[in-house]
Amino acid sequence: MATARRLRLGVVLIAAIFSPSPAVSEPLSAASGDDREEAEGDRDARTDLLSVIGDVSALATKTRLNADYVPGILSVLNGDELVALGARTVWEALELVPGVQIERNNNGGRRVAIRGFQHSNGNVKLLLNSVAMNNAFAGYSNILYIPIEQVERIEVIRGPGSAVHGEYAFAGVINVITRQNENRAYVHAGSGDTYGTGAVLSARSPDGDWRLNLNASGWDQQGTEITAGPDRLHVLGQRELSQAPGRINNAENHRLAVFALDYKKLSMLAQYSRNQGGTFFGALNVLPEPNTGANASQAEQSLIQVRRTFDPLPTLSTEFKLTWSEYTGNWSVDVLPSGVAFPLGSQNVYPDGVFIEDYVRTTRREAELDLDWSGWSGHRWQLSLSSAEMRIDDAWWVFNGDVETLEPLPTVRRYSGDRNYLQEGARRSIHSLALQDQFRLLGPLAVTAGLRYDRYSDVGDNLSPRLAAVWTLSDEHLLKAQYAEAFFPPTLYQLYGNARSGVRDTFSLDPETVATTELGYIFRRGTSVARATLYHSRVRDLIVLENSRYDNRGRVRLRGVEAEWEQRLSPTWKLTANLSYGDTLDEETGGPLVGAADWLGNLGLLYRPRPDILLSGHWRVVGDRHRSADDPRDDRLPGYQDLSLTLNWFDVGTPGLTLRAGVDNLLGQQIKSPAAAYTYTDDYLRLEERTWWIQISYQWR
Repeated sequence: MATARRLRLGVVLIAAIFSPSPAVSEPLSAASGDDREEAEGDRDARTDLLSVIGDVSALATKTRLNADYVPGILSVLNGDELVALGARTVWEALELVPGVQIERNNNGGRRVAIRGFQHSNGNVKLLLNSVAMNNAFAGYSNILYIPIEQVERIEVIRGPGSAVHGEYAFAGVINVITRQNENRAYVHAGSGDTYGTGAVLSARSPDGDWRLNLNASGWDQQGTEITAGPDRLHVLGQRELSQAPGRINNAENHRLAVFALDYKKLSMLAQYSRNQGGTFFGALNVLPEPNTGANASQAEQSLIQVRRTFDPLPTLSTEFKLTWSEYTGNWSVDVLPSGVAFPLGSQNVYPDGVFIEDYVRTTRREAELDLDWSGWSGHRWQLSLSSAEMRIDDAWWVFNGDVETLEPLPTVRRYSGDRNYLQEGARRSIHSLALQDQFRLLGPLAVTAGLRYDRYSDVGDNLSPRLAAVWTLSDEHLLKAQYAEAFFPPTLYQLYGNARSGVRDTFSLDPETVATTELGYIFRRGTSVARATLYHSRVRDLIVLENSRYDNRGRVRLRGVEAEWEQRLSPTWKLTANLSYGDTLDEETGGPLVGAADWLGNLGLLYRPRPDILLSGHWRVVGDRHRSADDPRDDRLPGYQDLSLTLNWFDVGTPGLTLRAGVDNLLGQQIKSPAAAYTYTDDYLRLEERTWWIQISYQWR
């Protein structure tokens, strides 16, 4: 029993390290030649960024429709407009979506919250070029770090998407489409010793039989001058052992490569991403000893997909996909500085500090068959069959202490087998069937009904229904309504990383479930479009870490309203704005969700005084974030305002050469993410100074 308790303690420590750091239904597919050709035409039509954009997406139903006419609440962000507004990475762009909140955790990882509900990235389906990228180990992905210069568009579903996308499509779905069918290159520099470069290259045969696209980028950042306030050691009365206040190591870097080849109806897609990060605020909310460089964490993802389409009948089309992916995570962290006892408050003093390194490698193989049939008048049926298997190929950890006694050792010791933090060789298989019908109940009323069944080898089965309607009242007025359910299965780490008195219980965790009702109204007239959305969600069986193990607990209620407005004010001015209010309730504590902001807002303004100059400004407002009931600090972390300005100068000296420069946090505000109670009393400081950047890009045919 004592051994089991110590192993559970190790699991808790590793859980802190595994919080995502280097840590939406099939939209325009990266490997689909027809879609790419259409996308190229769309890009030509959107050359004028002051136009009111009407994007086409297939994310919500796997059929190409204008985003306003699909069931569910879908936002489409145009890559060119994002660049013009000064967004530099996907995670910065996502903050432009109503109801989306991005925060950092103690390890520097980005956490996406949609409508106030945050559970790392595991409950948001993340796709790159319409291919799922959530890793089975911990649920997150590297795609939030992709530079916007590489992105053609971002599609975001706010709300459940499991009826189409299955696992992880719980709070929302995010699909990042990289640029295709163009040739461009850029270099970038900015504050914090930030440097980056990237390129998009494409080629095709004269007869269009084959097409080739390559998308590659990389950036490095040594980090801005950020000083952490008092850390957890101060709270425990051990300030003399603390490195805080002190500068944090917020260095990061990212690499991306996407290769796509189409030959007639056969396509191949290969994707690779890697992210590395520094120690930030420390795995145990104790500031590590001074160090530099992105040397604490690394996450790599590789994926290969082959697809073949068939059209056996004029009314029937099919697509077969084979996908292989691999995820590798490595964390090498000084979790406590010299002279600190571990566990905190014990007598086991570590003169050289506490060091832990963890490693995991997982693979996934999947086969999927999609059928699309329109032979029944007025109906469009879609059937999807898939089978996937994932497994933990390798896992181990090292620690400069004895896992039995927790006494310090002069050197590190590697642990595996029964002393591992993760069950080695664990496997999961998933068999899924999804059926959907799109039909017109009346002339202006389009209905989508869908049901998905998923059978998991280790967490049972699940049904995800959806019923949605789009009512076209007139050319200017549109009503949308949807009821949908979704689920979030426990990740491999949550299920097989639990030490339960030496016995790992099969089916010991249930998936989280959510039921959401949404009602939307859209008004479109000429150069303006306005949207309003009401939503209500009930979340059950939350997966939480308590008493050294993951368990299901509690219920959550989410409700709110989201408003959007896009208006071309004149031939030279365009305005975009959104405002969202969310009311969250943890029914177990009786208070709002910790970290959630009630109010979020964005205001963007683009001004083109002459054809070669485009000026833009973006004002981001984040309201106060809630704290837990037992937090001794004020009940809310104050919100902030982030104002940025960007200059775009086109055809500088020669056609295709563009110069961009911008300044962020113009007001010089302190931008913080909330820290848990009894950790960093001043929270996680992300930025407190103005930052600048400059970029030169060149595009050619």
